[in-house]
Amino acid sequence: MSSLASTVSTPRRGAPLVIGEHFFAYSFRPNAFGEPMGPVLMVDHFWMKRQTFGLHRHEGISAITYVFEDSQSAHMNEDTMGNNLPIRPGDLHWMVAGRGAEHNEKPEVDDTVVHALQIFVDLPSLKKEVEPYAMHLDSADVPQYLQEGARVRVVAGKFLDVVSPVALPQPFSFFDGHIAMGASIVIPIPRAWEGWFYAVRGTIQFEVAGKTLPLAQGFALVLRKGSEAWSARVTAKEDAHFVMLAGPRSGEAQF
Repeated sequence: MSSLASTVSTPRRGAPLVIGEHFFAYSFRPNAFGEPMGPVLMVDHFWMKRQTFGLHRHEGISAITYVFEDSQSAHMNEDTMGNNLPIRPGDLHWMVAGRGAEHNEKPEVDDTVVHALQIFVDLPSLKKEVEPYAMHLDSADVPQYLQEGARVRVVAGKFLDVVSPVALPQPFSFFDGHIAMGASIVIPIPRAWEGWFYAVRGTIQFEVAGKTLPLAQGFALVLRKGSEAWSARVTAKEDAHFVMLAGPRSGEAQF
């Protein structure tokens, strides 16, 4: 069995994605890391001021929108399942596309910036053809893990004894963390899980199995599965904001 140290990728910067004057993203695709990003197929860390993509279709995956707490605007989501609602700052909206669904997204108010993540997660093979459905978690219902110098929003999954109330179609964790300069936090990762770790703001130091990597703002790394349950220590070199997405790797999907 390979050591855990060999399962951490080289950090990569998101590729800039610019559409007109109303959409900018740091975009992450598997080819940036040379192989899949665990169960995560794609991530866009984006800022949007106006409708960009129009009505579009997804199938065989989950399409997830998470609006950061500092977003100036809610993100409106309208879909073919009858949902038409704002995704407000701090909210999670998880669409299980299954056999296929369409949606359209835009800022609640034009020319007001939405700051958010758009995430595509592969569905297990037995759930790729399910009837599409969506789950919505309000910001007020996202539990938090608190320690001196650190705050982690447990958007999905479990962090120690803090458990998100959202019931997902598969095992998955989504942590949105904030760490003060000089503080550290240890993140547990279940056996055989893989993950994607991203520095939203600030520079952090990432330690796992004796290997230490700096992760600057706008960079991400991929954590490959180990033979045992393991943990990662995150230390902030300055006030920092990070996101971690993790779960068992699934098969390939279309989006």
